[in-house]
Formats: sequence, C-alpha cells, structure tokens
Amino acid sequence: MQHSERCEQATKPRCVCSICGGSNHGWSGHLQRAREGDEGVRALREPAERVWWEQRRYFEEKGRRTPTKYLRQAGGGVAVASLVAWLADDRATVDEVGELGKLLKKDVFENELRPFAEKQAERDPAFAEYGRAIAGHFWCDLLAETANALDRGAELLGKVPDEIKEAVLEHEDAAEWGPVRTELAKAAVGFLWKSLQRLMGIDPEALALQLRVLAVLICPDPGGHPRVARDCLRPLVQDTLREHLETNLEPEWLWGDQR
Repeated sequence: MQHSERCEQATKPRCVCSICGGSNHGWSGHLQRAREGDEGVRALREPAERVWWEQRRYFEEKGRRTPTKYLRQAGGGVAVASLVAWLADDRATVDEVGELGKLLKKDVFENELRPFAEKQAERDPAFAEYGRAIAGHFWCDLLAETANALDRGAELLGKVPDEIKEAVLEHEDAAEWGPVRTELAKAAVGFLWKSLQRLMGIDPEALALQLRVLAVLICPDPGGHPRVARDCLRPLVQDTLREHLETNLEPEWLWGDQR
C-alpha cells in the first residue's frame, strides 16, 4: 500500500495514517516548503496569520483571560510558519532535520518498531494494528522528551533512554494509551536512542534543537499539544524564531501552563 501524500503534506490538527504510524507525518512537506523559499513560506504564513487574528478577535470579544484551545492552535500555526521561514534561511538545518526525519521513519519505524510489533502480534493480535495504535502524538512525544533529556547534560547520556521512558510513560496522556501503545513506546525509545548514537558527534545542544524542530514539524497539532507546545514551540519562539515572527505570540501566556 502506497503512503498518502496528504499525510506528508499535512497541516491540519489530526493524523490517522496507519501506514507510516505517523513517522512521515507533516515534516517532509514542511521541509519541502522551506526549500521553496518565499513561496513555500507564504503558503503557510498567510492563512495562519488570518486564522490567528480571527481567533484573537473572537477571544477578545468574549472577554476571556485564559487562552482557548483554538487560540493555542492558531498560535501554533503562526509559529510553524515562522519555523519554516527560519529553515528557508538555513538550508544546512533543513538537511540535518531531513536526515533526522529519515532516521526516524526508516531506521526506527520501518526497520525496528515494525518488526518488533509484528513479532508481538504472533502472541497478541492487538499488535497487528500497530500503525493505528501510534498515529497521532506518539513520535512528537518521544522527540520532545529526548530533547529535554539532552538539555540535562552530556554527562547523563547513559541514563537518557530510561529518563525518556519515565517521562513519556508517566505523563498524564499515557493513562489513556492502553497496553499496545505503551509497549510500543517503550520499545521505540530504545530504538530511537540506538539510532541517535550515530549522531552523537553533534553537540548535544544542536541535536536537541533539531529534535525540537522535528517534533514541531511532525506533530499534528503543535499549538494544541501541551508537551510539544511547552517543551518545543515555547523555547523556539522565545529564542530561535524571534527574528522570523511577524506576530507577538506571547509564548508564556499561550503555552506556559498547559498540562
């Protein structure tokens, strides 16, 4: 079965692709837009800005104080467009994030997690639906927590896989995962970390940045997904993307206290 181009080019806050299990969702399309330069950036920025101001106007008319889900989503759209604009000016990072995405899709999902799930399905048929089980916020969760672990220092690298598993599985979202997704998450952390070992010549800070960029690009709804919004979007908007933002998103207000 051929993978859907709609998944690769996705910009809407939903992912149900079971063929790639979300491992090819969005990021390749966003990197393609970055390579297109101004044209690719405009294709994202203009509708994102329009939605943002519509949601902001509605928010203010209602006299609300706490950002709504829709306002956070709209802010995420503006931030993603700004991220693509930044990447359009930094082709080296486009290539690096692209290689990281390919590593995730081919090495981790296709070569490791898929055979693992198929083996598990021999004793538990529920694992046969592995692609559907991990569609959604599976990969962006893992990428965000890996970046967080790298932030804590290179001297802790030997403890990273266990730290990521703990952070991912103890998050409140994990309570609704069920046994199949939980077991796949445990396995995927190990496979991802093993694959990242080849990149450990890269400065941990630079790798953490690339992981956050990929997490945002692969996430179906970065502005509305608390972990990605708080741990990836917020630091990117506060630092890396400041010169490429054309709108004041107030990241601490939008995403600072999401849980």
